[in-house]
Amino acid sequence: MIEFRKAGFEDLPLLAQTRQKVWATTYRGIYPDHAIDEFDINWHVARDRRRMMDKNQEFYLVMDGENCVGYFYFGTPHVKLKDHVFCLNALYFLPEYRGKGLGSRVFRMIRQLCQERGISKFFNGCNTHNLPAQEFYRKMGGIVDVISDGHENPAEDQMYFEYDLTTEENKYE
Repeated sequence: MIEFRKAGFEDLPLLAQTRQKVWATTYRGIYPDHAIDEFDINWHVARDRRRMMDKNQEFYLVMDGENCVGYFYFGTPHVKLKDHVFCLNALYFLPEYRGKGLGSRVFRMIRQLCQERGISKFFNGCNTHNLPAQEFYRKMGGIVDVISDGHENPAEDQMYFEYDLTTEENKYE
């Protein structure tokens, strides 16, 4: 059984190692090769430590027994989009765990948390070249709000999906 385990500071190296694996399969061909081949685990640990210090950020590891097979985190947005106060900042799974309903479980969790906190809208970013992720976010009820692409570095090309929890297709069930 796959479980979502809240991550703490002691989990930061595992989070960075999982990110390295996921990025190698998700972004190869999108990000420059050096971004994948020269992935700096220590830099990612330090960045996530700073983000985790924000009490409004919640980090989760996706565990299959003792193996970390993905991660997600949410809370304070890393980018400004309208007046949003809540963002799904990251959602990643190793390839063999995609398409198994885990992302839908994360979205149910996010919607429930938003409902409990009185938050009616949230958003997430997605690389504009990551077509499978775009398809998934649309299935989850996301509406494209902003697209920023055409950068020299395709890793900077982003689109933002907005979820309005007051509309029928985004109500928590």
